[in-house]
Amino acid sequence: MTTEWLKQMARLYLPVYQYESETIRIVYAGYSSIKKNYYVRLILGRSNHPIFLGRRWFWEMPDLIKSYNLDMVIAEISPIALNYFQKYNGYIVPEWATMKINIDRPMSEICKDSVTDFSNVTRRIRKYNLTYEILTDIESFNYFNDKIYVPFITKRHREEAWIDDLTKIWKLSPAPVLMAIREDGVIVGGSLIRKSGDSLSLMRLGLLDGNEEYLHHGVIGALYYFGILEGKKMGCQYFDVGGTRPFLTDGLTKYKMGLGAEFVSDLSPGKEYLWLGINEGSSAAQEFMHSVMHINKEYKLVRFGTKPQPCSATP
Repeated sequence: MTTEWLKQMARLYLPVYQYESETIRIVYAGYSSIKKNYYVRLILGRSNHPIFLGRRWFWEMPDLIKSYNLDMVIAEISPIALNYFQKYNGYIVPEWATMKINIDRPMSEICKDSVTDFSNVTRRIRKYNLTYEILTDIESFNYFNDKIYVPFITKRHREEAWIDDLTKIWKLSPAPVLMAIREDGVIVGGSLIRKSGDSLSLMRLGLLDGNEEYLHHGVIGALYYFGILEGKKMGCQYFDVGGTRPFLTDGLTKYKMGLGAEFVSDLSPGKEYLWLGINEGSSAAQEFMHSVMHINKEYKLVRFGTKPQPCSATP
């Protein structure tokens, strides 16, 4: 009986918290305080003290809208209940949506000033003397895991940090590859990379000691830029820039969209999802959905096993 299995079973019976402002009333159903606080600030514009409504089974979530005269319900979903929520009005959205850049075109087009922000990336690459190299030796991997990946994830996600066993991933991979970014010759960032089908993906990334100063130096942007160069060398059509929250106002989402990345619809059972139940008569909820979220019909209708395709990053 694994911890992950227990977590998914717990999501069948959720604690429910009600929040409201002058214009909107919502509930959040779930256990994650970080996710809860994020969505409350996103929707209400500030943190509010909640009213605890007790616990509810997942099948009770759609009825909360009418019972409490709500504008919106946000509920953490167990994969066990995913098919149930697909039958109801509302939206199933991934906690982290996939974004990709089409790199099957000249670099001059990918980095065109009028359509992307890559000019800022390349400016920082020059300013901080950033270079990259591809590494495959175990010593470099151990340095990346211990000094870059683990500190970065720990500092970024705090008590909810999920540290993947990269050693296991490295050993099981037939040809493990690490992209390292150097600043004045010192490795200050990196990512595991993997080619899968027509895409090159950044699998896990980080900054030296989790120091966000290197973020301001453009190290993450350099990973994207140099990753595109490597992807083109490998003949890839897409460069997978990793997960982001599916909100058009989210800082990371805006950054990746600024580099030309587009959302990819993919309802796979291995991801974590939220159900957004919407009061169809609520103008506040409708305004939020159309102005803040990346939403398309596939999030409601796509079934497991369908091939994901890049789609428009507009609401």
